[in-house]
Amino acid sequence: MTHAPKADHRTNRLLAALEPDDFALLEPHLDIVDLKRGQVLYEMGDIVHHAYFPHDAIISLVNVMEDGSTVEVCVFGREGVLGLLSALVTREAFGRYIVQFSGAASRIAYERLNDVRMPARICDS
Repeated sequence: MTHAPKADHRTNRLLAALEPDDFALLEPHLDIVDLKRGQVLYEMGDIVHHAYFPHDAIISLVNVMEDGSTVEVCVFGREGVLGLLSALVTREAFGRYIVQFSGAASRIAYERLNDVRMPARICDS
């Protein structure tokens, strides 16, 4: 009998590259999700609620043209994160994020990521 390997957030190379202290701040807020081929994570203009760190899934950012055709703008795999830049700039998706190859990803709510990114500052008086 074979067992599937346990999913690990550090399968994503960006998460794996974080210093241990930085990763420790994120880890409690990361969930592993399964993404299915054809699944649309965001449409153009959707509010971005999560950032995704793909493990073995591949996600494309495509722009939909006026005639309905699409053009691929970017591809995300285990080396990066998607949704983060959109969330930081406008909180709106830059285009359609669609899963091209099924697999797992670590996901974090934008609010949790922002809390970790911008920790409360304590001022000395």
